[in-house]
Amino acid sequence: MPATATATPTGIGRDRSLSALVVFEALAIFVFGPFATVHEASRHIFVFNFCFIVLAGVFAVARHTRLAKVVAGLGMVLIPLQPLSLYIGQLWLTSVYILLFVAFLGLLSWLILVHVFRRSRINLHCILGAVAVYLHLGLIFALLGTLLVLHVGDKAYAFADALETEHVRLLSRMIYFSFTTLTSVGFGDITPVFPLARSLANLEGLCGQLFPAILLARLVSMELESRHAE
Repeated sequence: MPATATATPTGIGRDRSLSALVVFEALAIFVFGPFATVHEASRHIFVFNFCFIVLAGVFAVARHTRLAKVVAGLGMVLIPLQPLSLYIGQLWLTSVYILLFVAFLGLLSWLILVHVFRRSRINLHCILGAVAVYLHLGLIFALLGTLLVLHVGDKAYAFADALETEHVRLLSRMIYFSFTTLTSVGFGDITPVFPLARSLANLEGLCGQLFPAILLARLVSMELESRHAE
């Protein structure tokens, strides 16, 4: 009983942080991102929403481990770098930001998977962690696609309309393309042309198929283990 009473507040705190992380990411992907290409106000909100994503991610894995401290350190660098890199528009600064953000999301996803799925019982924490990691996959490939377009230009992807060169709007377009690829929808208005772009699209499509299948198998095994323990 004492162990349960001690663990409950910590679990609730992590659930709240994971909930905030999923909400901010959903807002960036499905609300502010699509409108960032047409509304100036949504463009600014879209930029600063990523700062809240970083903060929520840091709090979600706040533990006394070396890897969590690395995530927190990356987060403290990314928060001021986010508006600077996207508003100033310098290629080298945006490239550094994208690479750091990819590293941040990768480490954050790893920590979430490790700490969430080492439990035997399925709860809200597990579901939120799975959703967060799935959204991270889409964001990681969107960032890598944006980096590729910035360095290769219109040779990377064929757009149905004009190529967007402004960094924030380009990231918004690539998030849209990334999640249509991850979910295997593929409307065809953005097509990978450059060999590396095609490789990224193939890899993302594969991750979009394998991750839910592996996740479902893990959740079933966790449920069976908890029932067996009871």
